[in-house]
Amino acid sequence: MANFRRLLVALVSAFSLLGATGVSVAASEGNKLIEFDSMTGVSAAVALAQKANDRGMLPGGAPWVISSGVGSVDRHGNVSVRVTGLIIPTLTPPRNPIPAFSVTVSCITSHHRVANLTKGTFPTNPAGDATINTRVVLPHPCKDPEVFVGLTRANGAFVWFAMSNSEEQEQEQD
Repeated sequence: MANFRRLLVALVSAFSLLGATGVSVAASEGNKLIEFDSMTGVSAAVALAQKANDRGMLPGGAPWVISSGVGSVDRHGNVSVRVTGLIIPTLTPPRNPIPAFSVTVSCITSHHRVANLTKGTFPTNPAGDATINTRVVLPHPCKDPEVFVGLTRANGAFVWFAMSNSEEQEQEQD
């Protein structure tokens, strides 16, 4: 009988350990506020119109294209973005003329207001490649998050060059 109890305790302990591992994996997977594997640059029409988007941000003053953009923001405000080939195609030769990018995480708050949280500067090169790792203080809740890469001007205003694509936008592009 003592051996049976030891076996039972060992089995319960093993299942508890497996259950705890499953919970931590699920919690880790649910930690992302937004994760994206593509971004869209500023189109020529949007650049020409110079009209603020639905998040209150103006586009860069020229069309911008991007080869690739991936990133994520977790629920603690950790931001990670990698852009490749974020350039102005109309320049001769096509290139990125900006020495450093900024990043903005944009959220809709519980009062249906836009909260734009900007950090930067992150070095880039003429090829338009940059790696951004930073942290922002997110409002609670942060609904419908979007991520923008652009420039913070001397007056503090942010203009965007590329924005994250939602899963719906990615499916439409396929």
